Amino acid sequence: METQLMNDYYRLIKNIHQTDGFIFNYFGQKLAPFDLSVQQYITLRRLSEVYPNSLTAGELKEKMTDINSDMTRLTDRLVAKNLIVREVDPTNRRKVNLRLTDESFRFVETVAVEFKNFESIVSHLTDDEVRVMNTLLEKIRNR
Repeated sequence: METQLMNDYYRLIKNIHQTDGFIFNYFGQKLAPFDLSVQQYITLRRLSEVYPNSLTAGELKEKMTDINSDMTRLTDRLVAKNLIVREVDPTNRRKVNLRLTDESFRFVETVAVEFKNFESIVSHLTDDEVRVMNTLLEKIRNR
């Protein structure tokens, strides 16, 4: 019986990993026409939440889902695409703020339309299943 239990735990981890990959690939396909990676899109969405204000790289990293993301490389790519700008903080010259331009904010809003119905990925689950799943996933992260 203990072997079966260990197999179930292994299967759970494997299922979580496979589901994460499935969702990540789904979003990647939706973003491909916009020449954005999932991480770039998440970065732009976090900045759009504070638009027209800005965030420092540290503040932005705290809001990211992937704690291992290389924020410098990520923001370099977005600056190169003219989607974000870096500005020296007028009150502290050692701080660099990142923000969307008016044009890039409109672009992010356009891309967001593609995700208006992103819940369709889980729409076949019942309300109770969604609540249980959320509770269990939060329990794993907040042990």
